[in-house]
Amino acid sequence: MSEQFCPKVDYPVLKGSSEVEYVDTPERLREFLRAIEDHSVIAVDTEFIREKTYYPQLCLVQIAAGNSIWCIDALALDELSAFYREICNPSRLKVFHAGRQDLETFYHEAAQIPAPVFDTQIAAALLGRSDQIGYAALVADFYHIELDKSSSRTNWAMRPLSDHQLDYAANDVRYLLGIKNKLNEELLTRDRSAWLEEECCRLVEIDLYESDLANVWRRIKGITKLMEPEQRNIAVALASWREVKARKRNLPRGWVLKDDRLVAISQAAPSSTAQLHAVSGLAPSFLRRYGSELLKAIRVAGKGISVSDEPFSRRLTVAGKALLGDLLKALSRCAKDNSISANMITTRRELELAICGQLSIRLYEGWRDNLFGKAVRNQIASTNSKMFD
Repeated sequence: MSEQFCPKVDYPVLKGSSEVEYVDTPERLREFLRAIEDHSVIAVDTEFIREKTYYPQLCLVQIAAGNSIWCIDALALDELSAFYREICNPSRLKVFHAGRQDLETFYHEAAQIPAPVFDTQIAAALLGRSDQIGYAALVADFYHIELDKSSSRTNWAMRPLSDHQLDYAANDVRYLLGIKNKLNEELLTRDRSAWLEEECCRLVEIDLYESDLANVWRRIKGITKLMEPEQRNIAVALASWREVKARKRNLPRGWVLKDDRLVAISQAAPSSTAQLHAVSGLAPSFLRRYGSELLKAIRVAGKGISVSDEPFSRRLTVAGKALLGDLLKALSRCAKDNSISANMITTRRELELAICGQLSIRLYEGWRDNLFGKAVRNQIASTNSKMFD
């Protein structure tokens, strides 16, 4: 792992609200930009809202560097291009905790990903902690401090922000650089720094944050209930239609059409207005607004992307299920032997895909392949029975 990715710096623990600088004017923003010029590593967190929108609305960005913390008010500043240039500077390492949504927000706002990154949640999981461990748990673990979470339900779009809210937001980066340093020492000791770099490189891939209309169907909960190729093709078409509508109206996907109703429509495969209206759970106002569009999408579904041969649609045989059980036991042993969460290595669903012949899975890449993937491939290859229908 490069020194740039894991510089050896003794980061201070930043205490007290007096260090928090609120940046809400162009002058203060310029002062902030000058202040971080010489910092090669910064901690970053964001506060955004998206409960009622498709796209996240960035409200506040918290930055820690050296002995200082800044809260940049994204709603108060009309021009943030210089800020985004600095945040996305490839010579500066950005430390996040569970940073995927933060990175998505930056990508939406700036059309860039602020690489390179160091994600402390991923680092902690690679060292044997829970794969969903929270920032507060790491603060308690390393510093024996219980963070105040009384402002966790704050509407970050409301102004003005109180000193208490700003201090709460600042806490999300106050200990982050120190935690990064401690985790980095553990990674180096256990020779897993390259594992983290691999994970963080994947985290900043642009494709992760772009919704490809051809693949949005993969987000649908319950799509595996669709047994017929025609039904799955309808679901693909409806998922694409829903995505376009959600983007255009800036609404959550579920506000346009919930997953369970999308699956129900796909199962019914309606070809007329009467058949569409017979699908339960569809509001009259929804049908009036979108009924003709849905039927059009269904009619052209056969010309779209077929997923009839996707491995997810295959069913394991008795022998396949037995093999899955053996692989899950082997996964548990591997995770225990290597002091790492099993979910960080692979999942039950991914093992099912592997048994069904899928090769483009995360398990067969990088450190996971060396740790467990090769053994899985060998065990599958040595099985002569029919594994799936």
